Amino acid sequence: MALQAYGLKTHIWNNNLRCIILLCLFPVLLLAMAFAGLLLFQSFAGSGNIADGLAYAATAMPATAPAVLLGSAAWFGVAFMGHQAMINAATKARPVTRKEEQRAYNLLENLCISRGITMPGLQVIETDVMNAFASGISTKNYRITLTRGIMNGLNDQELEAVIAHELSHVKNNDVRLLIIAVIFVGIFSFFGEFMVRSMFRTNLTRSATHRRSGGGQAGALIFIAFAIVAVAYALAILIRFSLSRKREYMADAGSVELTKNPDAMISALQKISGRANLENVPAEIKEMALENPRVGFGGMFATHPPIEKRIEALIKFAGGRDYVPPPPKRDVPKSPAGTGQSKRPGRNPWSRRP
Repeated sequence: MALQAYGLKTHIWNNNLRCIILLCLFPVLLLAMAFAGLLLFQSFAGSGNIADGLAYAATAMPATAPAVLLGSAAWFGVAFMGHQAMINAATKARPVTRKEEQRAYNLLENLCISRGITMPGLQVIETDVMNAFASGISTKNYRITLTRGIMNGLNDQELEAVIAHELSHVKNNDVRLLIIAVIFVGIFSFFGEFMVRSMFRTNLTRSATHRRSGGGQAGALIFIAFAIVAVAYALAILIRFSLSRKREYMADAGSVELTKNPDAMISALQKISGRANLENVPAEIKEMALENPRVGFGGMFATHPPIEKRIEALIKFAGGRDYVPPPPKRDVPKSPAGTGQSKRPGRNPWSRRP
């Protein structure tokens, strides 16, 4: 796909900017949740007065903030360094060598050599599902993971197009942004769910004396704390879903740029459609995949554009052709002896639809 350099550079610049914004918002939202936790603690352990609760939380924040930030930094560091091990554990992916998967390995290596790209590691998931994804933070730990189904179901040109798509995610810094977003949202999901459970559990076990002494205002403090948690969690989720779906169009374009074969990308998407659902895999990892099917109400929060739209873009902007699978084979009467021709000519599988 002939892309203007300005468009691609802008996409990469926007990804880098989003990474910075995520990292800056992280401590702000985390401190907001810590403040909500202090309000919650005061509502159950103190008098329950709103003014007293707010004053207590404001006074305790200077001492609480360093511990919260240090703990979250440790969590973020562990997730940052160990994210690939977590992904492999969740998907049962395993690294492979050239000897084990010569076909896929050679396709990946040739693409990297042709464009001077540091070759990522290659991994395989033993499933018949047809999907793939890229992961990693830097050139030292980038990985491209293919399912057994996609390797068996695609020909060489189609598989090369899929690998080029994932390489484009690496080149465009999409992978780094998604990993940071997953870690970011994961921490808030953990703390948000923990605080919500704590609210309901503690509320159910409060003594009757405490409810009589400050039940009304304690309830108001709980509501304020819950509102802060809900807003922080909603912002984290919004950031996760605000990651532009344009990245998939850009990676499709990058695939065509690397392979010069839009038809291969189109036919690969056609074959993958309806066969890409990675069951028992966390939603955060599915968001990194080549295709993440969403239907019904879930389509409102789809992380990938529909395959039909992606094919339409490849046809419109890359000069690709709409692949029409050949009709089922039927017995065709043979031509008279000596002519060597059939009465029905074969159909071109790459012909355009009328």
